[in-house]
Amino acid sequence: MRNFYALFLLFSISAVNAQQGQTLFADKAWVNESEEWSDFQYSGQIIFSTNGKTEEGALRIGNYDFLYDLCNGKAKFSNKTTYSSADFSHPRKLSAQTDKQGVLNSTYEGTLIFQSDKDYYSVISVVTILEKGGNIIGVKMRLKDNNQKEYAFSLKEKS
Repeated sequence: MRNFYALFLLFSISAVNAQQGQTLFADKAWVNESEEWSDFQYSGQIIFSTNGKTEEGALRIGNYDFLYDLCNGKAKFSNKTTYSSADFSHPRKLSAQTDKQGVLNSTYEGTLIFQSDKDYYSVISVVTILEKGGNIIGVKMRLKDNNQKEYAFSLKEKS
């Protein structure tokens, strides 16, 4: 009976953490161009956040340099700071598999939305979220129509 209460408590804590969401920071970043991975240098901190009240796979991403590079500057915003953040919304799960190290790789297709005042731009993106033990440890993303450039990040919580 004691094990049941311990399991219930653990589940309750996990459920509360999932509902609150997470804010994670890119520890390291890589870019894959023409099937060659290299370090991606960026200015400022790349931030990924989840909200337990939104759809599974939904993310908010913040970093002007990364988002501008990801979209190749295609959006012509009247206010350039609109590139500072984007929402990965309406995710549709494409696949989920666990690798040999126990990392769950969940791949989603959804809409990356930039919006600020009168500025609006959206593009279809593919995002893979890497989780271990219920914690997000990495993210890979690319634009759906651009298979030649993909980004990967190892993530950590702010300490």
